Amino acid sequence: MRNVFSRRDFLKASAAAVLAVSAAGVLTGCGSDAQPAENEAVLGDFKIQVASAQTTKKAVTSGGESKEENWVEATIKIVYTGKGFNSVQYSRIFSATVGEKAWILDKPTGNLSSTDVPLMNTKTVQVSFKAPSEEAYTTFEKGEPLKMRVTFFDQSTVFYLRYDNKTVTIKKS
Repeated sequence: MRNVFSRRDFLKASAAAVLAVSAAGVLTGCGSDAQPAENEAVLGDFKIQVASAQTTKKAVTSGGESKEENWVEATIKIVYTGKGFNSVQYSRIFSATVGEKAWILDKPTGNLSSTDVPLMNTKTVQVSFKAPSEEAYTTFEKGEPLKMRVTFFDQSTVFYLRYDNKTVTIKKS
């Protein structure tokens, strides 16, 4: 039996091949193999990015005594790509320790709700952890990282915030 390709058949086959190759090129961008950066994490329907971090010191006078209070503050961008959730307390989302010592979540307070993060939009949150003591802050300044845990429902990740010559660097666990 003889296989004969007409010019018309050849052009149809060529067009189909070109379409298949170009579709394959488009679909390669759809994969989720891209790894988040060191300052990012994906927790289910939430993408978390620690945009920046810094330290703050304040002299506070109470009862005639003056003492210094210390904070580590971070700017967190939250992108929500899901279809809705009720709300969750910020104190259940963010926690931090230096060594075994828990730091106090000073800000934000209240709840994060799905209305705060409309579909595919970003909510920027200023997170502030207060050092429980001068010793805890000194430990942080000497190089022990502040381990900031971010938890959404049953998933969590830890970001390591390190004091490095008056700046704070960010690295994910």
